[in-house]
Amino acid sequence: MTALGEMLRERRQEHRWTLQDVARQTRIRQDYLQALEEGNYDALPADVQARGFLRTYALALGLDPIETLHLYEQERGEPELVSIAPVSYPPRRRSCVLPSLGLVLFAGLAVAAIALWYYFGYLKPSSPLPTATIPPATPTRLRPTATSTATQPGTVPSPTTTPHAYTGVEAVLEISSDCWVRVIADGVQVFQGTLASGTTRTFSATRDLRIRMGNAGGVRVILNGQDLGVQGRPGQVVDQIWSAHD
Repeated sequence: MTALGEMLRERRQEHRWTLQDVARQTRIRQDYLQALEEGNYDALPADVQARGFLRTYALALGLDPIETLHLYEQERGEPELVSIAPVSYPPRRRSCVLPSLGLVLFAGLAVAAIALWYYFGYLKPSSPLPTATIPPATPTRLRPTATSTATQPGTVPSPTTTPHAYTGVEAVLEISSDCWVRVIADGVQVFQGTLASGTTRTFSATRDLRIRMGNAGGVRVILNGQDLGVQGRPGQVVDQIWSAHD
């Protein structure tokens, strides 16, 4: 099972839904939903239809469709292109009766309307399932640590190492598994993208630092020198807000 499939199955089981429940609400065939969870992309139809199924499934589960499609692109890679050889026909004698321009335009508009109905009507759930909400992150106040300098009478104080002074918020992200990350420092987005496994990135802010992680199980955070550990489970989307001491 792929990371994307595991994320889809865990979120569905959190809602206590079966594949049959989701298929009835989204109008997506149950075997297609099972193929998405098992990472069996060869069992899916064309790539554009598979993307539509995945987007609808992600919305029903309360997941970010952009992040979900990004994981799908990483796992499936570029779709295989099918070459179609042109078919040659023997020359035909032109008919003396040609269709009117109005009839051709009418036929083209009818085909376009049917295609739009299929894409926006058929793939969209008829009655949306209750979306899962991520509990808002609680801002963490950083307070300065006090170091005792008292010495016993008659003893000579030993030299001490001056600790690093943090004037704001500094977060070091150690990536052990590919993770999509968005960072907002003091209200300004400073980064959005995928950090590869083995990457270490440092972000800082004067007042507050907001970080969304699309794969919290692959991110360890060291905040102002304090190791906060791994931020969640593999495939879990987690929001964190850290604020400096006023």
